[in-house]
Amino acid sequence: MTDSQASWPTDELSTLVDRFERPLLAYASRMLNGDWSEAQDAVQETFLRLCREDPEKIRNRVAAWLFFVCRSRVIDMLRTKKPMPIDASVQAMPDLAQTAPEVVSDAEEQTQLLAALDDLTPKQQEVLRLRMQGGLSYREIAEVTGLTVTNVGFHLHAAVKSLHGRLATP
Repeated sequence: MTDSQASWPTDELSTLVDRFERPLLAYASRMLNGDWSEAQDAVQETFLRLCREDPEKIRNRVAAWLFFVCRSRVIDMLRTKKPMPIDASVQAMPDLAQTAPEVVSDAEEQTQLLAALDDLTPKQQEVLRLRMQGGLSYREIAEVTGLTVTNVGFHLHAAVKSLHGRLATP
């Protein structure tokens, strides 16, 4: 940051971290196949870059900027990372307050949802994550991904239609 460049007020930075940390972690984690540690690193680097960025340059598009920077960092991480097989048997611990049938039902639904999501194209997965996990507008998603707003709408519509077709109960 140069001397002439404005810096972020601490309270505003704190508010941005509170608002965007979880959605960014969810987004990065999904892109990194559930690697929570790597996702945390990507999000931390995203916020460090935010601290160095002139607030006046991005204030009106902070959400899109954060997701763009996070996405770029994750892509860099994926390029340098060696592929590792994912152990599908590793599951989150179920809520012990739930009964066994509820746990089984939840696990089955989660498995179906993950399988349906995996069947989407990479672009559909990305715009859906940005919309659902990040809460970004079509315009912000377009800015993050480099797509047109119309293409964002097309990919979202196709993703939702595909998921509905796969998950609709008979």
